[in-house]
Amino acid sequence: MRLNILDLLLPRETKFYTYLAEQVDTLIAGCKVFMELLTNLEQLSEPVIKEKLTAIKECELKADMIERRIIDELHKTFITPIDREDIHLMTINIDKSLDILNSISRKFEIYRIRKLPPNVCKLAGVIFEISGELKGLIASLKRKEKVDEIVQKMHGLENKADDIFHMGMAELFSGDYSPIDVIKFKEVYEHLENIVDSIDFIGKLVRGIMVKLG
Repeated sequence: MRLNILDLLLPRETKFYTYLAEQVDTLIAGCKVFMELLTNLEQLSEPVIKEKLTAIKECELKADMIERRIIDELHKTFITPIDREDIHLMTINIDKSLDILNSISRKFEIYRIRKLPPNVCKLAGVIFEISGELKGLIASLKRKEKVDEIVQKMHGLENKADDIFHMGMAELFSGDYSPIDVIKFKEVYEHLENIVDSIDFIGKLVRGIMVKLG
C-alpha cells in the first residue's frame, strides 16, 4: 500500500468506506434473494414469493437509508478519503441498482410471471456475482491495491451479461413467445442489463479514482 504524506498531515475520515461496504452488503443480500426467487419461481408458493419480494423491498429501503446517511455525512465532513463527488456517485449508483432490482421484482407480481426464459435466471446469477466483486472492490479501494484486477473481473462479467442479454432477446423474438410475453420479458431483460451496467460503472469510476490518487 502506498504511503501518502498528505494522509499523515491531513487525516481523512475513513468512515465512508464502512458506509459504502454496508450499502454493498445490502445490495448483495437483495441480489441473493432475487436470484433464489427466479431460480425456484415455478416451485414456490404464493406466500413464499410475497415473502421474498418483501425482503427485496426491505433491502431497497435499507440502502436508501444508508445513501441518505452518506450524503448527510458528506455535507458535514471537511476532508474525505476520496473526492466527495466520487463518493456521491458511488452511493447513488449502488442505490440505483437496488431501486431497479426492486422495481423489476414488483413486475413479477404485477404481471403474474411464474415461468421464465432460462437466460433471465442466468442474468440474475451474473448480477449476484458482480455485486460480490463490488464488495471486494470497496475493500481494495480502501487499501489502494489490487483495484485493477477486480475491475477487470467486473468488466468481464458485464461482457458476459451482454452476451446473455443478446441471446435472451434473440430467443424472445424467435416467434416462440406470445406478443404479451415479448413485451413483459423485454422489460425484464432491459432492467437486468441496467443493473449490471450500473454496478460496472462503479468499477470504472473506482479505476478513475485510482488514477487521480496516483
